[in-house]
Amino acid sequence: MVVALLAVSSPLAAQEEYVWTSNRPDADAPFGVTGARTLDLGETEITYRFTQMNSQSIWFGTDSVSAAVTLGSFGFGVAPVTLSRQTHTVMGARGITENLTVMATAEFSVYRRDQFVPGTRYITGAGALGDVTATAIYEIYRQGPYRLNASVGGVIPIGKSRTYAAPTTPGVEVPMPYDMRPGGGTFAVLPGITGMVQNEAGSLGAQFKGRFNVGTGSSDFTFGDRYEANGWAAYRFNDIFSVSAGLRWQIWGDIEGADPLLAALPSDPASQTLLAGQRADMPVGVNFIVPGNSIFAGHRLFFEAVYALHHDYEGPQLGLDWGINLGWKMGL
Repeated sequence: MVVALLAVSSPLAAQEEYVWTSNRPDADAPFGVTGARTLDLGETEITYRFTQMNSQSIWFGTDSVSAAVTLGSFGFGVAPVTLSRQTHTVMGARGITENLTVMATAEFSVYRRDQFVPGTRYITGAGALGDVTATAIYEIYRQGPYRLNASVGGVIPIGKSRTYAAPTTPGVEVPMPYDMRPGGGTFAVLPGITGMVQNEAGSLGAQFKGRFNVGTGSSDFTFGDRYEANGWAAYRFNDIFSVSAGLRWQIWGDIEGADPLLAALPSDPASQTLLAGQRADMPVGVNFIVPGNSIFAGHRLFFEAVYALHHDYEGPQLGLDWGINLGWKMGL
């Protein structure tokens, strides 16, 4: 990351004559960042992304605590050990004008959770559609190597805000805790702003986004509002290959209300409503453009590994261990 920052930032002051271009691998943000740039007039992009996020160990404040402490000192009836979330996302984007791009996303998530109750260890699983989002991205500044855009979007709550599984008794399904629910059950507003700069060596970028939920969820609870900030540096080796590294910071609020169906189950850290927290991650990625004259020429391939650097949680909850984002993008 330091090498990329030095290579990209040191000549920026002398690169005013350079013109930002999308025809290079580092023109796309790291794959965990969405809606970073607008498309040309009439351009269409279809993207598939596979995400896997693996959480491990209970964190409280900035400390990791054992299952024994979770069950004993904290008094919970369930102690989660690991949680895996795999998400398949399809995104479509279209350049409506030279400055305006619209984008929509849909996703499906699969969860697998390993946990303890006193004397027993068992696994639960759930899979369901998530919410649909629609976003408009407007480029408000373009000059030489610099681009700046603002975005606003909305969440359509078609996803499951309550999932079920039969963790201990076959055929007897119970509602899963909040960390195994892909849908929020509420409409939400998604504002954001992104800036990028390029030179011959690579590119720098930063993005700030928020999610503000509207109303009360369909299952009598509302997830806390979320904020995310991304900063990255990318180094371009050539016209087909670039690498990137950066920092990703997220903060989210407590759950408002509560799912009444969880009250009858053994208490779980992820069934409580004091789930506010913040986390810092380090994503490291690779962007690749398929060369040549085949039918796949110009398609883009992406890979990003995410490593958790810092946790700070208001209430006990599973902390991210590592994750990946990988996928493919095709322009039409």
